[in-house]
Amino acid sequence: MICIFRLGGFSATDNNTILLFQKADSLFAHNKFQEAGIVYDYIAYLSGDNVIRSKALIKKADCYLERKEFSQSSNVLSRIFYSGLNDSISSEARYKSALASYLNGDFSEAESHLLQAKTFIRDSSLTYAMYPLYIMVLNELHQYKEAALACKNYITYSIHDSLQKESLLKQIEIMYQASKVPQLKSPEKAKNLSMFLPGMGQLYAGYFWEGALNVGLQLVGLGFTGVCIWQQYYFTGGLIGFSIFQKFYTGGMTRAVFLVEKKNYLITQKFNRTVKDFLLTKSNFTQKM
Repeated sequence: MICIFRLGGFSATDNNTILLFQKADSLFAHNKFQEAGIVYDYIAYLSGDNVIRSKALIKKADCYLERKEFSQSSNVLSRIFYSGLNDSISSEARYKSALASYLNGDFSEAESHLLQAKTFIRDSSLTYAMYPLYIMVLNELHQYKEAALACKNYITYSIHDSLQKESLLKQIEIMYQASKVPQLKSPEKAKNLSMFLPGMGQLYAGYFWEGALNVGLQLVGLGFTGVCIWQQYYFTGGLIGFSIFQKFYTGGMTRAVFLVEKKNYLITQKFNRTVKDFLLTKSNFTQKM
């Protein structure tokens, strides 16, 4: 743990702040993110100016983003006080907060940050610059109607050529057709199917052969139990045979849930990549994602 103590009555002067930022920026440029983060934190701690403090915290959060420590980045950005900040700094802080949450898999939190940005930032150009990330967040939350509307609003705002705009809007309509958005399966249904009809949960998830194998192994367990009982090895049959059956029966239910969740993830990510590629190649999207 690194502790920073303020000396009595000391605060960073303008010259000190500039020099400290230069040092931190140099460390950042040389990929020394941990050292740079310490200096940025030092600036934030010493400065009595909320604008300077906020800029330093944003840069410290960038250090964590570069290190892929997304939750740490979110924690740093939560220390920012938005009162008195201009739209430019506020939008950067809220965007980075949403990005860190998105990359950390906390999509509801990311949506919250983006909605706050839309509410409190008056400069529409800054809020529309966040729309690609907003669209990706909505897709992750399976809010496809809202995502399609946001995508259309973004294209309408950012594309000025009427023919290009019309073409892109048609592409969005096609991309978000009901038949093309992910049709997610229910993990609970997969579990119940495997409970009453072993192997059906895997089949429902789209893994036929794995379901067949699971059924086969359960039948082996029951068959072994039957043979042992027929040969009057009751204890062996009950202990080994039924144990095999029970293991693959309960394991089959758990596996079916996993496979459905895996399938849902794969089809969602495939759709999201399609939307992301569209935003990157067909629009003027310049924000870092």
